Amino acid sequence: MNLCIIGTLCLFIINISLVGGGGHCYTKWKNGRWVSVGDCNNPSAEDVLEQLRKSVKAKDDLKTWDKSSNNYYYKLFRDPVNYATAKSSCQKLGADLASVGVRNAIVRSKILQMVKSGGENTWVGLDDIEHEGRFVWADGLISTRENTDWTAGQPDDYGENEDCGEFNRDQNWKLNDFRCSERQYYICEKGRF
Repeated sequence: MNLCIIGTLCLFIINISLVGGGGHCYTKWKNGRWVSVGDCNNPSAEDVLEQLRKSVKAKDDLKTWDKSSNNYYYKLFRDPVNYATAKSSCQKLGADLASVGVRNAIVRSKILQMVKSGGENTWVGLDDIEHEGRFVWADGLISTRENTDWTAGQPDDYGENEDCGEFNRDQNWKLNDFRCSERQYYICEKGRF
């Protein structure tokens, strides 16, 4: 009993000292575990453990991704989907369609090794869906001739229906604008950790 009172008092004092803004916080035993009650700005032990689990899982998941010299991670997905699905699939993984690395010639050469191994046209994070004729990379940077390795004569909006960027096999793996509804492979890019 005395140990329980001392333990509760110690946890109460620790919580009071960790609370920002002068809020009231205390820890009590409830339903077989310690719980914080009140204005506690510090996370519970369970919150900390959950964050650690997510961090470890994210790092484990990265084992199947290729790390490049820009400290971004890349993965080619060989399930053909349209551009919107590719973009959404990357985002569900905490990533975007590749953009940062595609603009860097050294990293692009490594990305192209992966893309060429798939042998199919591959979506990248580049489109002019929001504003026709103004291509924007997935990370928000406006596409220019200097930062975009277009195939000669591209983008051409052929048939007034090409709004999404791809690495095109028939155009020596350079960038091409294509119909977003087409089903293709895609490459995702995860930021630095």
